[in-house]
Amino acid sequence: MKRLFAVLLCVLVAATLAACVGRDPYLDAEDPVATITLEDGGVMRFRLYLNEAPNTVANFASLANRRFYDGQVFFRVVPGVLIQAGSPTNDGSGGAGYAIKGEFSANGVDNTLSHLRGTLSMARLNGEQNYDTASSQFFIVQGNYSQLDGSYAAFGTAMDVETLDTLDRIANRPVDANNAPLAPVKIASIRVDTHDLELKPVEKIQ
Repeated sequence: MKRLFAVLLCVLVAATLAACVGRDPYLDAEDPVATITLEDGGVMRFRLYLNEAPNTVANFASLANRRFYDGQVFFRVVPGVLIQAGSPTNDGSGGAGYAIKGEFSANGVDNTLSHLRGTLSMARLNGEQNYDTASSQFFIVQGNYSQLDGSYAAFGTAMDVETLDTLDRIANRPVDANNAPLAPVKIASIRVDTHDLELKPVEKIQ
């Protein structure tokens, strides 16, 4: 009887360990929070969705927490549509030196986030052949823009009214014919609080 009990206990422990090994570490995790602090004192906060775009979130968090975005500007403003940042040269060119897979439905990834007002999403090159060209540049949607759903990797949403007010203030600044703001707003810092969760290494495309 004792022998049978010992065997059953071993089977139970093995099954439990197997279940733990195969379990998604993000399944019950608290979503990270990104805080964008501007040099003029404005603040925007975003909830980042690990279960919708895990590699995109990991990439953004990695770049933010190693100060990649500090000192950059929102170089593109399309009033009523979006504001864009993440260019190391502040002119819309360049990235982090690598690309990541586009986490959206047209690229075979189940991402249900919609590009509603206050959505944080990754910029990439246009065209179906460029689905996997996102790197560091991101945009924030000012209005509802569902036309982007399924073709761009949305990965965060605004958390409060202050964020939306700050978004509007940036989006309503005067721009030139190329949608470059005449007086760009500079980012003091972007930091991502992962709530002590260790994110998976970023899967990069060199």
